[in-house]
Amino acid sequence: MLNNKAFLGINLDLLENPKYKNLDSRAMMLYALYADRYSASMNNARLGNTAFVDDMGVFIRFTNELAAKVLHTTAKMISKFRKQLESENLIKIVREGLKGYKIYVYPVQQTPSNVELILPWKNHTITVQKVTSDWTILSKIEFCKNLKLSTQNVDMTVKSQRDYTCDQKGNTSLSHSSLSHVFLNNNGLDDNAHAREENEIQPSQLNKNPYHSLPEKIKSSFVDVFGFITKPMAIELHSLISQSNEDMVNYVITSSKGHKITNAIAYIKAAITNALKRGDKCAQDMINFYNNNVKNTFIPSKKTCNSKRYMSEEEANAAITKDEEEMRKNEPEFYAKIMRIKQRSIEKAKRKPAIPIYKLGQ
Repeated sequence: MLNNKAFLGINLDLLENPKYKNLDSRAMMLYALYADRYSASMNNARLGNTAFVDDMGVFIRFTNELAAKVLHTTAKMISKFRKQLESENLIKIVREGLKGYKIYVYPVQQTPSNVELILPWKNHTITVQKVTSDWTILSKIEFCKNLKLSTQNVDMTVKSQRDYTCDQKGNTSLSHSSLSHVFLNNNGLDDNAHAREENEIQPSQLNKNPYHSLPEKIKSSFVDVFGFITKPMAIELHSLISQSNEDMVNYVITSSKGHKITNAIAYIKAAITNALKRGDKCAQDMINFYNNNVKNTFIPSKKTCNSKRYMSEEEANAAITKDEEEMRKNEPEFYAKIMRIKQRSIEKAKRKPAIPIYKLGQ
C-alpha cells in the first residue's frame, strides 16, 4: 500500500537567483512555511471566508514561537530570519494592535535567463492550464449506473491538464519545490470538485470586482446610509446575501439610517445572524419581530416627558417647607437636631467680624 506524505517545498529560485545569495537557508525554510500557510488563507478567501483578507490583500498570522517550534530553533532566530525575508521584499509585516502581526507573503523573483543554473536537471517553472468539466451531476450518475465493473474505483473529480517544461537537455523532474509561488494565488489553486457547493464563487469570477455583481438596491441603500463600498465589504455582503436573502440584508441597511454605527458590516452581520437564529425567513419576519418586541420598549427621553426640568424659587421653597414639616412629624428628634445645627450656623455667621473697607486715600 502506497502512503503519500505531505512535505514542505523550497522554491528553487531562492537557491538559484543571485538576488537571494545572502539569504540564510533557514530563512528559506521559514518562507516556505509562510507560503504554505498563505496558500491556505488564499483558499479560504476563494471559499468566501474573508477573515484573512483586508485592503492590502490576503495575509497570514504565524507567531515566532510556533515557527520556532516547527523549525527546531528559537523565537529570537525566527525574528532574525523574518527580518532577512522582509529586507528581500519576500514578506511584509504589519502590526495589528494587541492581536500580534499580519504577514503578507510576496512571490519569489524568477531566476534571470542568463544565469547558469546550479540544478539544471530540476524544473523551475510549471505551467498549469485549467479545464472545466462539462459533466453534470446527472451525467455522472448515469455514467456510474452503466459501469459493470463495480470493483474498480472511479475518480469523478475535475482534473487539471498540466503542461510541464523541461531543461534544454530534455531532462524532466517534478517536485513540489518546483511549483512557482505565483500558482498559490487566485488563478493557480486546484479545484476539488467534490468539495464545492452550488453557491460558491466560480474561478471565472475571481478577477471581477465583487462590487459590480451586488444587487443594485443593495448598492444604492448601502451608499445612501453608510457611504462607499470597498472590495472586502462587497465580499462580506455577498456572503450575507447567500446566508439569508437580498431583501433581509436590504432591510437591515435601510433601517440603520439615522443610527450612529461605526462598523457597518459588523452591524449588518449581527442583525442577520440574530434573525436567522430566531428563524426569520424573510424581511417581513424581521419587521414583525421589530414591531412586536422592540418598537414599544423604548423609554421616552427627557425631552418628551411632561415633567419640568427646573423649579421656580417659590416651588423650591414650598418643597423644602413640606419636607421639613414631614420630618418634624415623623422624626421629631432628628428634626430638632437639624434645627439646632441650623441655628448655630446662623449665630456663627452673625458673630463673624466685619472687615472694614477703605477707599484709596483714606
